[in-house]
Amino acid sequence: MQTSQDTFRTFRRVMLAGIALNVLLGLWLWWWPESFLGIIRADLAAPLTWPRYAGLAMLAMGLLYLPAALSPLHNRLVALLSILFRGVFALFFLFASGLLWLPALYEAVLAVLQGVTFWRGWRADLMAKP
Repeated sequence: MQTSQDTFRTFRRVMLAGIALNVLLGLWLWWWPESFLGIIRADLAAPLTWPRYAGLAMLAMGLLYLPAALSPLHNRLVALLSILFRGVFALFFLFASGLLWLPALYEAVLAVLQGVTFWRGWRADLMAKP
C-alpha cells in the first residue's frame, strides 16, 4: 500500500508541472500575446494590455500555488483552492466567447490530475492515523 508521502509526491509533481506550464504560458502571453491568442484561436484583444495582464496573472498564480506544491498536507486550503480554481477556469474557457476548448482542456486535465492525486494522498494520510 502506498503511503501518504508517496501519493503526495505524485501530487507535488503534478502541481510543479502545472506551475511550470503556467509560468511558460504566462511568459509567452506576456511577451508575445498575438501569437499565443492565434494558437488558441481567441479573438485578438485591443489593447494588448489585457492579454499581457492575463500572462502576469498566470505567473502570479504559479507563485500562489507553490506552497501547496511544496507541502500539500500543511497547505490543504491552498491545494484545494488550486484544484477548485483550475476547474472554474476550465468552465470559464469552455463557455467563453468562441469556445476556447484548448485552454479549457488544459485547465480541466490539470484539475482532474491534481484532484485525484490530492484525494489519494489525503485518504492515505487519514488511513495511516490511528
